[in-house]
This record gives sequence, C-alpha cells and structure tokens, in this order.
Amino acid sequence: MLKKYNLEIMTVLFFGMITSCAVFGSQLRLIQRIMLEYMFLFTLHEWEETRFPGGFADLMVKFFGVKADADQIAKAHIPVAVLLLVITFVPFFTQNPILSLVPIYLGLFETFIHLAGIKIHKMDKPYTPGMVTGILLGITSVIVLVTYSREQLLSGIGYVWGIPLMILCFAAMQRTVLAIYGLGYKFVIANVKKKLRRTV
Repeated sequence: MLKKYNLEIMTVLFFGMITSCAVFGSQLRLIQRIMLEYMFLFTLHEWEETRFPGGFADLMVKFFGVKADADQIAKAHIPVAVLLLVITFVPFFTQNPILSLVPIYLGLFETFIHLAGIKIHKMDKPYTPGMVTGILLGITSVIVLVTYSREQLLSGIGYVWGIPLMILCFAAMQRTVLAIYGLGYKFVIANVKKKLRRTV
C-alpha cells in the first residue's frame, strides 16, 4: 500500500495539516506559515514530477544509467515523501529558523535541477516534469530569504549552516533511493561524469 499510494498519503498528510491550520491556527508564527506554503508547493511539485505529466523519475534513471522497473521506481518515491514530510513538519513544530532553511534551500535546488535538466536530458521542449512548480519553489525561497533577512531571524553564519544541513538531508534520502536500485554512489558518480562529458 505504501509503495503504491505514498504520494496520496503524503498529500493527505500535508493537506490535512494545511486545512487544520486554516481552521484552527489563527495564532501561527511566521516560520509555521512558511512551512505550510512549502507543504502546499512540494505536494504540487511531486504530482507534477510523478503524475501530471510525470516522468521525471524515468529521466533520472536514464541519466544515472540505472536499470529499474516500475516497482523499484514506485518504491524509490517513498524516501522522497518521507524527506519532504520531515523537513517541513520538524521546522513547523520546532520553529527553528536554521532547520527551516532545509526546505528553503531545497526549493532553490529544485529550480536549478529542473532548468539545468533541459540541457542535461536533451529535452525536445524547454521543460522537464516538475519544472513549473520547481520554479515556483525557487521564487518562494528567494522571497522567504528576503523576509528572513528583513525580520533578522538569522545571522550570516546561520544561513551558512543551512547549506550542509540541506545537503545532508538530501544525501540521506538519495542514498536510500540508490539502495532500492541496488546501487552505490561510486557507480552513479562514474556514470554521471560520463554523461556530463557528453553534454558539455
């Protein structure tokens, strides 16, 4: 069930939180409101990547030189859903500005990866599945960072700490995905280098 309906389960959890806060959360703090925005945007993003139009996982599997069946691709989305739930729910409840940087920086990364993916995947059209919502995530992240600066929620070093934290969270998720495909980073990195040499 989790393998088949993980996107639907994630959607119910996110929209359940959003709806509950809309009804009962009149005293929400800034970070909590921002995390609700990311819950909404990440939900839309995952639907665009995997269902409407979908196909981003197929692009990445091909790019990394991985042989995967539909069952593995379905399983591989579970760690993604878990990551998104953790990186938005934890800052929502702790209201820790440094922890909230993880989804903020991930939003910027999504914009980059989808725009760069047009060339990397040699797309016929200037679009990769998830790009529209990926760009929306990036725009939101820029606005949020400007808001954080204006509200003085973090010092300069605080913004820096958010970078390795985001990378660590993403790497943990990615490592789990690779394990589902029966691969390690060494194999993937070697294949990526070959692909990039052909692309550049």
